[in-house]
Amino acid sequence: MINCLKKNIKSFSIYLFFVLFTYFSCENIYSQNHQLRYNSIDVLNYKFELTVNDSSDVIYGIATVKISFKTELDNFYLDLKNTDETGFGMSVDEIFESDKKASYTHRNDKIEFSISKTQKGEIREYKIKYHGIPKDGLIISKNIYNERVFFGDNWPNRAFHWLPTVDHPSDKALVEFIVKAPNHYQVVSNGSLIEEINMGSNIISHWQTKVPLPTKLMVVGIARFARQNLANPNNIPVSSWVYPQFRDEGFKEYSIALKPLDYYTSYLAPFPFSKLANVQSKTIYGGMENASCIFYSEDTLKDKQYYELIFAHEIAHQWFGDAVSELNWHHIWLSEGFATYFTDLYMEHQYGRDTLVKQLVKERNKALKYTNKKLAPIIDTTVTKYKDLLNPNSYEKAGWFLHMLRKELGDEMFWDCIKTYYQKYKYSNVLTKDFQEVVENISKKDFSEFFNQWLYQKGHPVLKTDTEFKNKKLKITITQVQEHFTFTFPLDIEIVFEDGSTMFKTINIHDKVTSFTVTDQQQVKNIILDPNTWLFFEPYY
Repeated sequence: MINCLKKNIKSFSIYLFFVLFTYFSCENIYSQNHQLRYNSIDVLNYKFELTVNDSSDVIYGIATVKISFKTELDNFYLDLKNTDETGFGMSVDEIFESDKKASYTHRNDKIEFSISKTQKGEIREYKIKYHGIPKDGLIISKNIYNERVFFGDNWPNRAFHWLPTVDHPSDKALVEFIVKAPNHYQVVSNGSLIEEINMGSNIISHWQTKVPLPTKLMVVGIARFARQNLANPNNIPVSSWVYPQFRDEGFKEYSIALKPLDYYTSYLAPFPFSKLANVQSKTIYGGMENASCIFYSEDTLKDKQYYELIFAHEIAHQWFGDAVSELNWHHIWLSEGFATYFTDLYMEHQYGRDTLVKQLVKERNKALKYTNKKLAPIIDTTVTKYKDLLNPNSYEKAGWFLHMLRKELGDEMFWDCIKTYYQKYKYSNVLTKDFQEVVENISKKDFSEFFNQWLYQKGHPVLKTDTEFKNKKLKITITQVQEHFTFTFPLDIEIVFEDGSTMFKTINIHDKVTSFTVTDQQQVKNIILDPNTWLFFEPYY
């Protein structure tokens, strides 16, 4: 930072921006009720014992929650939806600390515990018995074949509708599900299948993870499934779970998962979880990247070109978003932007550079179009409805950020940064600054300006091109016509002359107006900005 101050006033402005941004980001975090809890407790393990039935939508649960206390404490809370006037929500029956009944109140969608004072580092276990009809989070409905199904769908903070949790991505924990259901269902969940017991008219299915997950990824799927295990060269247990009516086509189409899985494990890192189940489901999203248990919308495969992108995107999330998770929702680009760009990289690997460019142009156009609706930075701390973060800034523009970073670093160093970042933060949480530090440590270069302008500033360069040909000299002027901020970037320019010959120039743009002169004896036929598709910008006409 000190070196930045020595450069010029513009660099000082960037420095000042980061100071203010850090301050207001902290203010934003502290404004959340979660922050005090984050400083006080750490959930180590959840065990959810759930009973579902076909006679009603009521679920019966026993949640065993193991908590490490970070400080001396005589109260804390977990998130769990109260029963409302419509009859939806959860009712707590009783709570035990060890073998003794605990004192609690359940109000305002929180279970508030009154406990004897803890010691720093002390671990305690609480057993919560509850029941109710989920209003959200666990979708109980009928699938496209009119059969009853149950699917967890927690993103971003909807787990509290059916599970007592710290429903925030910052608190990862081990999780196990023990599900009792009528025996005409099959059950799939996170982690590995520990045991499955047939008990007459019911089955009991027990699943358990070996690594911690955020609550947004903790799910069960309960339905009539046809299941296929897929062989693959990486020896990862991969399975397809589809509705029986879709069996033949589903098994064929879901096998596409092996291609992106092989690419990511070969070029990035070994698969981070014990298995990968790809599941046809009732998720409200096109796909939901639940760790080791991806849920795809039940009608995903209507568009065969689209479904390959969906599979590649959700499988990329297993590394970015699941193993490495954002510390808070405003840094969701670390999940969605990474998954978007690694889908692009997979498509480049599978189908070539032209396919990558086609995809990037489509994504750039989508992100540019979004600016007409809302001009905002990728990291937008003003958003309070977290579903609103599922926008082209978090996906397409953030993917473009990584594409431009790849150009700045070169392929070899780019991959070195990505792999180092992943290994350093695997199974933990990150903020953008953590990724930036990795990039700067490996490149030995200050990237504060780069991260600032593309992630924290709203908008993008809008470039106007003017030419003047006089005395066999060509003057080209590039003007940034956007008003809110002046960007700094290298601009590749291809000059096409009347005889068909070309000239390639790279100009460092750092002012509102930049001009340069080319000496030649011919007229110019065309000027192409960014001919190789490396810059997120908008041409001005």
